[in-house]
This record gives sequence, C-alpha cells and structure tokens, in this order.
Amino acid sequence: MKLKNIALTISLALISGGALAHGYVEKPESRAYMCKLNKQMNCGRAQWEPQSIEQTKGFPVAAKPADGQLASAGVSGFEPLDRQSVSEWLKTDIKPGRNEFRWYHTALHATTKWQYFITKQDWDVNKPLTRDSFEAKPFCEIDGKGLTPETVVTHVCDVPQRTGYQIIYAVWEIDNTANSFYQVIDVNFPADNNGDDPGQEAEWSKQLNGAIYGQDLNKGDKVIARFIDNNGQEVSAMQTALEISNVEQGAMQRWSHDLAEKLNASHSDIRVGVKDQSGEINPAYGTNNVYVRTSSNLQSVVISYELSHQEIKESITLSDAQASDIVEGKSEVSLKADVTGDVTLEATVSDHAGANKGFLKETFSTGEYPLSIALNNVQAGHHILRYVATNPTGQVIEQGTQDLQLKSGSTGGDTGDYDFTFPDKLKSYKAGTVVLQPKDGHTYECKPFPYSGYCQQWSASANHYEPGVGSHWKDAWTLKK
Repeated sequence: MKLKNIALTISLALISGGALAHGYVEKPESRAYMCKLNKQMNCGRAQWEPQSIEQTKGFPVAAKPADGQLASAGVSGFEPLDRQSVSEWLKTDIKPGRNEFRWYHTALHATTKWQYFITKQDWDVNKPLTRDSFEAKPFCEIDGKGLTPETVVTHVCDVPQRTGYQIIYAVWEIDNTANSFYQVIDVNFPADNNGDDPGQEAEWSKQLNGAIYGQDLNKGDKVIARFIDNNGQEVSAMQTALEISNVEQGAMQRWSHDLAEKLNASHSDIRVGVKDQSGEINPAYGTNNVYVRTSSNLQSVVISYELSHQEIKESITLSDAQASDIVEGKSEVSLKADVTGDVTLEATVSDHAGANKGFLKETFSTGEYPLSIALNNVQAGHHILRYVATNPTGQVIEQGTQDLQLKSGSTGGDTGDYDFTFPDKLKSYKAGTVVLQPKDGHTYECKPFPYSGYCQQWSASANHYEPGVGSHWKDAWTLKK
C-alpha cells in the first residue's frame, strides 16, 4: 500500500506588542531553509524551526559559535547541520558580483548589523567548518542602526570572485541582546562565470530545481524521479524508478547514488551528481543535483515514492490558538484540535532562553477538542510553542513550532501610566522613568540621582535591583500607588 501524505497544520494567533527575534535566509536558500522546505532530510530541529539558530554575537572573534559547530551555532537539536562534505548539501548556483540576500524574520528585534562572510577559495570542503575556512572580514556589512527591521529584508552585496563549491556565512547581530542569528548558505560558482575555459561546465550549466535525495527507505519500496518542463508538465518519457532491493540500499545516501547512476545511463540529456572544481559531474553518496544544457526546457526534478509498508491514516490540525495576558506570572495558551484516528500530541511552551513554561500531553480519537496549556512563572516577551504528534505505532506524523509574544495584564486595579515594560529599553532608564513589572503587574518609578544609576543595572544573572523582585530593588525604585 502507498503511504499517504499526512499533514499537521497549525494556525496560531500571534499576540501583539513587544519585540522578539528569530530569522533565516531564504535567498539564496540557506541550509536551514532548505530543510524547512523539505529539500534536505535528517536536519534535526532545522526542519521545523530554521529561525532559531542563535548564539553569542561577535563572530569571528568571539569563542562561540565554536569551530566545527558554525552551521548549528552549537544549539541543541541543530547538530545535523554541522555535517560537512562536498555531496552533503544542495547548492545554489550564483555568480560573482551583485547578488541579493533576503532574510525572513519570523519575529523582530532591534538590529546592530547584518554581515556576510565567504569561504577561502581553497577551503577543505570535506572537513567541519571552522573560522579558518572563511575570510577574516565580511565581504558585505549592512548597518542596522539599532532599528527594528521589516519582516522581509533584502540586501544587495558584491560577492567576491570564486569557483566551485563555497559557503556564505550570514550573521544577523541583535542590538539589545548578547546574541546573533547564524545561517550557512551552500553555493556553487560555475567555472565559466570567471572567464575560464568552459568545457563541460558550459555543456551542463543549468541546474534543475530539486535534487536526487529524500528519506530512508525499506526493502521493496520504490523511489521515482519525475521531470517537469517549463510549462509545468511532467515529461513522462523521462520518469525513472529504482526499486530498493535490500536494507543497505534503503539508506538515502545509497539509493540516491544508485538512482543517479541509473539516470545517467538512461538519459543522455541530463547529468546527475556533484560537480567538482573542474566541472566534472559524478554521482555521490548523498544529495545529487541534476544538470542540463542551457537549451533544455526542463525546469525541475521531483522525487516520489511507492512504499510497501502500512498506510498511515491519522492526522491532526491545530488552530485558533490564543494566549491570555500575564497575571501574577501566569498565562494560558488555548487552541483547538481536529483529529482523525488515534493521535498522541505533545506540546511544550518555552521562553526565549529555552526554559520550559508549560507542557501538554494528551491522546485523542477522531473528533474536535478544546486544549489549553497552563504557563507558570512567565514574563512578557518571546516564547515558542513546539509540538509533535504520533500515531499508536510511534510514528511521527508531523512536528513544528510557532513563535508567540506574551503580554502583561492587570492584577486588579489600575496600574497607571508607565514608560516601559521592564526590562525593555533598559539603558534609557533615568530618574522618573516608570516601568511595569510583568511578574507582579505593579508599576515602579526610578529614584532620583544618585540612586537612578541602579535602575540600569540588571541582567538575567544579576537582578539585585530588579523592581519588586531583586534583593536591593528599593535602593533603585519606588512602588507606584
């Protein structure tokens, strides 16, 4: 029986107000974004949250992200992104000179700058990425001016001369936190872009959308390569199937190589594999690109499957999520679930630092269900909902994430006017500044000089002067009535 495509979709209402940060590069498609698009498999958390690759700012001088962990930034769950070889990742063909780089910010934050670094021409493509793999200075730097950017931001940068497989390291440095967001972009510079002898590079210079890659398979499964032309029609004569004959061949790295060899032997108008520095194309044990001549009317390659194991019938749709205002450190996320079959749902809400604030695990049968996740010890600001659904045999139907922005509510009575919600705009606090403390719902006024300097002295690990909370808060603040 064929395996149905099972979709778990989630439509969540974002809570307005405040600032938060997460983002990824969607042009050229970054390694993490390729995973989100399911163009790459076995990516860990990147498949569901490419926007969350966040680490200490200051690359390349700062110690983090550590060498060997530049793609994942050392963030738990993103480790698969650090795999590195010439055939591991899909690459986007680009040319030296003016190129567009487009960030998609799933949530916003004041920005110091964006930077783009590129690998040295002779970097070792089969070793883990290190600082020494890259030029020491960025080839492009965009000043964020401390402002909050739009959801989509495009930069035009002058990319240096290169040939072959290279990596561009994109860095989004946040203005009022200690972190940056990091994105690896795998690109290829065809040799004839630099005036070299084109040779085979000119003959096979057009790369199709898609690639020969996918999921691990079982004995008896069939993987099929289908080719689509410029009119969106499948060229049926080029359809090529490979039946998995044994367990070893079921590994994606194995069948992708075998299917690439079969395609090259069957069709003279395509070449499947990985380009080396000289432009030669050879099948690889991993992701294989498909190349055609510039005159070809082929546009893309699509992989499909005929699977021999049991059909999955379960599905779940989550919708109408809302988060209540925070009162005395508590909030609640409510949502609805539309379930087909027997499904177990696990959902966790964590704050921006990764601390868990709420958890839900329930098993449902076919029907519609109202759900709620109680949140405790929360503050206004960015939170993430992570969810995973499984069927009775333990198969993961789908999983994903949703960015949330929680806001403060009243604890009863009028809190009065205030300038900021603590600790927003911390460095601007001065005598007379009034802040709302989301942990207790009260407002506090910064004391006059010489005590006003204490109002700016706060961090998550040193909160002695935090209004209403810290051990010495009364040295800096006055509770407003």
